[in-house]
Amino acid sequence: MPIDDDCWVYYINTDLMLTAPVNLAPLAQAMAPGDLPEESISCLHDSQADGDLYRSVFEAFGPQGSYPTPDESIRALLDAIEQLPQALQPLWQACTKKTLDIGYNSGVTPRSVSHPIPIDTLLRMQSLGIDLCITVYSVGE
Repeated sequence: MPIDDDCWVYYINTDLMLTAPVNLAPLAQAMAPGDLPEESISCLHDSQADGDLYRSVFEAFGPQGSYPTPDESIRALLDAIEQLPQALQPLWQACTKKTLDIGYNSGVTPRSVSHPIPIDTLLRMQSLGIDLCITVYSVGE
């Protein structure tokens, strides 16, 4: 398939993906209560997955929709995690996998796209035990 020169490389969004051996529904309800204010967290997926594991996926939205940079989205997700009620901390700690997945659409223009993640954001992620992943989706997906 020929690649169209108008195909742009761009940041899509950042997902917080959690896996745990316990039901994450109370955590999902606390992080994404459903009444969407101007800035909010959305739960994209919350269900039992393979065997005894449960998975939840979250995304942050600002006043204009998706945040324009990964750092802004990550900071909004970290804010939501850090504001969880003390009663839900054991549920957060029970997560065996905590990943922030930054998504990009690939393309041919511009030549490069850069979105730095400042050290203070990385330190917040580290203190919460969150891994970082970068996913690049192929042209045409």
